[in-house]
Amino acid sequence: MNLETTVFEFFTHSITVGQILTFLLWSTTIYASDYIIIRILLPLYFQQEQIDEISQRRLIGTIRRIMLTFLTIAFVVSMQLNLIIYQGENYSFRLSTVIMGLVVIQIARLLDWYTSKVLLHKYYSSRETRAERAVSVHNHEEKASNTMQYIVYIIAAMILISTFDLNRTLFSIPIKDNTLAIRVTSLFTIILIFLVAKLLSWIVTQLILFSYYRRKEVDPGRRYSINQLVNYFIYVIAVFVTVDNIGIDLTVLWGGLAALAVGIGLGMQDVFKDFVAGIILLSERSVEVNDVVNVNGKVGKIKKIGLRTSLMRGRDDTMLILPNSSLVSNNVMNWTHLDSKVRFSVAVGVAYGSNTDLIKKILLDIASKNPAVLSYPAPFVRFTDFGESSLDFELFFWSEELMGIENVLSDLRHTINAAFIEHHVTIPFPQRDLWFKNKIERG
Repeated sequence: MNLETTVFEFFTHSITVGQILTFLLWSTTIYASDYIIIRILLPLYFQQEQIDEISQRRLIGTIRRIMLTFLTIAFVVSMQLNLIIYQGENYSFRLSTVIMGLVVIQIARLLDWYTSKVLLHKYYSSRETRAERAVSVHNHEEKASNTMQYIVYIIAAMILISTFDLNRTLFSIPIKDNTLAIRVTSLFTIILIFLVAKLLSWIVTQLILFSYYRRKEVDPGRRYSINQLVNYFIYVIAVFVTVDNIGIDLTVLWGGLAALAVGIGLGMQDVFKDFVAGIILLSERSVEVNDVVNVNGKVGKIKKIGLRTSLMRGRDDTMLILPNSSLVSNNVMNWTHLDSKVRFSVAVGVAYGSNTDLIKKILLDIASKNPAVLSYPAPFVRFTDFGESSLDFELFFWSEELMGIENVLSDLRHTINAAFIEHHVTIPFPQRDLWFKNKIERG
């Protein structure tokens, strides 16, 4: 049989026996691959990894679309039907270009599914305990999954731009004797660099450092400080890589940074001071995330230490934005810097003539029954003063209920008042005795 024999003609294009046989060979190969993957390999994989039914259908649909696209490519190539769809001045759209674009999109979807639904989920499920998984994993896993998705689709978009020859110059920036041309791919490259930096930061903090933290039992505050410093370092490197990638001379950048430093020193002293204070806080760790602090009479828990400001949640559930310099240069009382417990006290006065031993016993008994009061160190009572109207006592105790201590103090006062009423102990009110030297004549 002559492979060059024309079987039929399609408009002006002849279809030969060889072309038909080539297409049939490719079709058989693609069908066999589809059968092996979907009917044999995937069921084993689904059973091993315990993939949910919705994800199974989505994966099978994506693979079949990829196979269909490959079948279309095989048909176009075998039949030599790579027709020009659109002819521009400097470029042309062919049928194979459109099909390759579809292939890129489907492969991107497949990679997106695999990285987000398999790799990341499997990693987080294996590394966390059940309690940790309920608190933190969903948030971390979702962020990492989104970053991976963006990277995959940005790369796919750049491939499509190159495939369709759409890398046009958007605008130009004159720099000294040269002109900096910003093209379409330049913008995508900038986005990609920062996404990769974000992914690299996740790899370092969540993969590399996480095992170290667990092995050395590093506390959460120190973890946060180290992670923040790593993030800042990686993003600074990303900025320099971006500048170099788009064609800006780094010597010019250094000159600009020097001028900027002078401007900061003159006109932005407070901002620069807060920035330096943020670095000091993260490295020195005098104040850490989840520490309970007293700043200018305001008590709250540190929720975040940023590069310039920190967030503190107060007892009234308000969020305070504190300049980092206020946590470094001012007097800050850190209640939990070295220990999680703090000593508090309740003052009370009783009438003169009361049994002081009974008062001490009542106060200690009340403290021992309150669940927010620690048994060690043990509470104690001081007879503090002979007041003008009362015998003054003070109950001292330790507690870890730092953010809710006002409620604890209120409960103790309620209980003390009830106990004094039960034991007939009087809490006096201020009073004065007036003595007249001369008799008052009654009218």
